[in-house]
Amino acid sequence: MYYKDGCGVLNVVGPKLKSLRNSKNISQTEFSQLCKEKGVKRSVATISKIENQLRSVYDYEVQIFADVLEIPIDELYALETMDVDDEVQNAC
Repeated sequence: MYYKDGCGVLNVVGPKLKSLRNSKNISQTEFSQLCKEKGVKRSVATISKIENQLRSVYDYEVQIFADVLEIPIDELYALETMDVDDEVQNAC
């Protein structure tokens, strides 16, 4: 949903994951537990880093996230282009 070229962004699914998780009223703690139940143990800190694009994401994690949210995996990749201020872009 939010694509920025460069600038330290380590994944493209994080903001969409956060939005979808919040829309389903699932806390990060609950989400972490649900992921663990699906076989992927991720701490609340890790979930936060993923949502804030500070950590890269493995493909199998994206599948688990989609399963937990009960959505098709491609919904996490539904991206919109984000306008990046020239000053920010030049700083990257």
